[in-house]
Amino acid sequence: MRYRALPGFRDFYPEEMATRRWVERAWHRASHEAGFAEIDGPVLEPLELLTAKSGDEITQQLYVFSDKADRQVALRPEMTPTLARMVGARAAALPKPIKWYSVPQFFRYEKPQRGRGREFIQWNVDVVGSAERAADAEAVAVALRALEMLGIGAGDVVVRLNDRSFVSRLLRGLDVSEAEEPAVLACVDKLERDERAAGRLAELLGEPRAAEIRAWCERFPAERADELGPLLEALADFGLADWVEPAFGVVRGLAYYTGPVWEIFDRARKLRSVAGGGRYDGLIAELGGPPLEALGFGMGDIVLGELLRDLGRLPEAPPRAEVFVVPIGAEMLGAARQVLARLRQRGLSADSPYTALRVGRALKAADAAGARRAVLVGADEWADGCVRVKELASGDERVVRLDELD
Repeated sequence: MRYRALPGFRDFYPEEMATRRWVERAWHRASHEAGFAEIDGPVLEPLELLTAKSGDEITQQLYVFSDKADRQVALRPEMTPTLARMVGARAAALPKPIKWYSVPQFFRYEKPQRGRGREFIQWNVDVVGSAERAADAEAVAVALRALEMLGIGAGDVVVRLNDRSFVSRLLRGLDVSEAEEPAVLACVDKLERDERAAGRLAELLGEPRAAEIRAWCERFPAERADELGPLLEALADFGLADWVEPAFGVVRGLAYYTGPVWEIFDRARKLRSVAGGGRYDGLIAELGGPPLEALGFGMGDIVLGELLRDLGRLPEAPPRAEVFVVPIGAEMLGAARQVLARLRQRGLSADSPYTALRVGRALKAADAAGARRAVLVGADEWADGCVRVKELASGDERVVRLDELD
């Protein structure tokens, strides 16, 4: 019987794994450049921690089961509840602001489609303990810095941003009550991707008020958006004005957002959002921690991978080995292993066949490994404390003493 990966789950063969690590290196580097420290948490969390944040309906999107102690647990679908729990456990001792990031694997039981699977790797960046809009701007800047490292520029993506306090103020001007707001925001959040959302919005508010909101989504009411000023100024200070576009339709429909919210989209608008985040000042306290301001974003590897593929920015697979050591005859296998050990101790990626091969076949293996050089270990040269080094691209050969080999 031939087994396959479960629907929505992925195998990472060497080429895919190399791309994944390349992306992750950009995430790590951008985080460290901005002074963020890496964290992680358990892949399993108590179900009640996750439902405390998102309600019982979230269980439909979770991998939920009872463990051997009959505890209800779930595979983590996101990092924010874990972050809140970790901050709450040491909040008094942690210097503020807390700047943390993580690159964990998540699991959600959703319908697999382009840009979405049931498992994914996501970069999470959070700032806890700062009310300043400079912190929100820095989060955006960190996200865009990583994209730049991956060869993605302002002509490829746009940061569409809004402010939930601004949205709430305008909705109050339309006599939308605080109780009605979550349902209205859920509709606004889906207007661009679900044709039924406009009808639901009209059912909730009546067509005149719904039409006013749709007009704001089509033409951002910039003249009324005082709440966005400090964030836009800080983003301009970071040199990011060309990346940013205010958009009333970006509200991030989840109820816990309290201030700036934003999403990164490809400018061709062929894909789901590449990243998204915002400020969630009350959430850590709601999850049992102290009252601390907080903000953060997530960037998943699946949509980002689709964007890189569409733009032709995926890297070539890196070589498996820089140097390939070839024993000339079975009697030189031990000597070849000595050379192999010497090269590896010097920090080079080196490989060698486990058995003696004909030279032509060994050089084909070297080429398949992506090696740029072959080190041929023959009896005559070895007796003189030397080896032959062959440059695979040019075919040039030279004899090199072992103590000069690098």
